[in-house]
Amino acid sequence: MNEVHIDFSKVHQIKLFGITILEPSSVLSSLMMTLVCIYAFVHLNKLARKHRMYTQLQYFFLFMGIATAIGGILGHGFLYVTGMRGKIPGWFASMIAVALFERAAIWHIKPLLHQNIGKVLGWLNYLELLIFFALAFITLNFVVVEIHAFYGLFLMLFLIEVYVYRHRKDPGSRYIFIATFLGAVSAGCHALKFSFGPWFNYNDISHIPMALSIWFYYQGARHMTFYGEDLNVEKAEEVIEQH
Repeated sequence: MNEVHIDFSKVHQIKLFGITILEPSSVLSSLMMTLVCIYAFVHLNKLARKHRMYTQLQYFFLFMGIATAIGGILGHGFLYVTGMRGKIPGWFASMIAVALFERAAIWHIKPLLHQNIGKVLGWLNYLELLIFFALAFITLNFVVVEIHAFYGLFLMLFLIEVYVYRHRKDPGSRYIFIATFLGAVSAGCHALKFSFGPWFNYNDISHIPMALSIWFYYQGARHMTFYGEDLNVEKAEEVIEQH
């Protein structure tokens, strides 16, 4: 692995009860996203019992919550203890989260596709995750995680939901479109490194639209209707109405 050397003396920090915390604003903004994820995970519990599509949607928020918590605490606050390797668990959790939402979207579109195409998309989902795991572990570069998020959320999920919306006018798809836009805003802020200073830098700024994006993904998950044979549309809509 290519370990990156960082001069932590140049990173803004605070001491709390004698403990040094790097980038405290980034820790707090990361935990803000974690709270949104926890809320979504808990409130999708009943819906998740109805079909694997909803279970995968629920666990997207669990793993994204784990990713943002680890990212904030180890990836920012205590990076001087763990080094870049401390970011890996959070990166892996976020990639698992993205892959789970992809799988849910594959279930969403399956009734509209030939059976073999659905199977190919399912296997591609596994292969994609393994490849990006390996790349992230070898390079220790967050760009790999960003590329995976772009592929999973912008190319796969967004395009799948465009197709579903054209054929079904599914209400959940509309929320996913909004979430995708907010995710693009977040990625743009991070890529451009737009900052107001070290205490409100591009990490903190990008976390705000990302938290909103997660919220709209939650709304999308709540309103997505499963069209498969083992859960009829009326039943799914009845479940959604209860949430």
